[in-house]
Amino acid sequence: MMKPELVEQHITAMTTASGNLLRQMEDEGLRYRVTVRPEDTGTLHVQVRELTPELTERIERCLSGMGMQVAIREG
Repeated sequence: MMKPELVEQHITAMTTASGNLLRQMEDEGLRYRVTVRPEDTGTLHVQVRELTPELTERIERCLSGMGMQVAIREG
């Protein structure tokens, strides 16, 4: 369990890191939102507009090295 004072820092760091990793796809037109919830700091929740199976696969590959679960859904 993560110390409460580190949760906010972790959320900020993971959100920033995922944005950096997804930047090329964003430049290609990807529209998304990433959240990390305080009650589940081990999962990146990614909401994607116009989600396709191909985008899901690319996002999973892109974020796979972060050491977190990735939950992708239309949104």
